[in-house]
Amino acid sequence: MNKVAESSSFLCTLPGAGKGIAYHVATCFATAGHPSGVRFASFVGDGRRSFGVMVAAELSLDTVPQNSETLCRLAIGQAIRDHLYEKTREGDSVLDLHAVPWDGELRPVGGGVPGRARAR
Repeated sequence: MNKVAESSSFLCTLPGAGKGIAYHVATCFATAGHPSGVRFASFVGDGRRSFGVMVAAELSLDTVPQNSETLCRLAIGQAIRDHLYEKTREGDSVLDLHAVPWDGELRPVGGGVPGRARAR
């Protein structure tokens, strides 16, 4: 199994000043294995930016991507299409299953090395 498939947390770069702004994107889960959305956070530039692209309650779990990478790519595509990173004060958005998934570089975060303790 590849590392990307195992991760539910990633780093990507969204449009912004200069070369873009680095974002941490993470899948949120309502219950184990059932994603409720994707949370975006950035500490780069002018303060912290945070917003979410959440799954509407009325959506069937069968229609929502269960793979974190797939869900994150869909949410990133919507965030870029709708410029959600410029609308953080408006609150979270609802996931659009018809958004075009983003195909840029998505770097897995966390997960660590199994059996290895974290340094404190």
